[in-house]
Amino acid sequence: MFTKLYLDTTNPEFSLYDIIYQNSFPLTVSILFHTVVYVLFVNMCYYIFFGRLLSMKINNRLVIILLVLMTVGYIGRYYHVKDIYNAYDKDMKTTRNHLDKLYISWIFIA
Repeated sequence: MFTKLYLDTTNPEFSLYDIIYQNSFPLTVSILFHTVVYVLFVNMCYYIFFGRLLSMKINNRLVIILLVLMTVGYIGRYYHVKDIYNAYDKDMKTTRNHLDKLYISWIFIA
């Protein structure tokens, strides 16, 4: 499911409307899934170093911040892909090659 979402959200020939409304369920699942994973990771690190979990107040703030960042992140990725596409004079093959290298690099760095 996330592979199709990645391909759809990095396709510069789609409109932002298509990405948001045709992929609303996968986008929501992705945002919620990654939010939960990141909150668990932060809590695990905090537990390893300090011997206790973060307070509920901090967790709530963390969830809200992550939800906003991930939602805005999809929109930002869309415009970034459009810029790359325009920079390559609307050559889809070169754009896809560039994006795959770019995002795979960031996945391994993260």
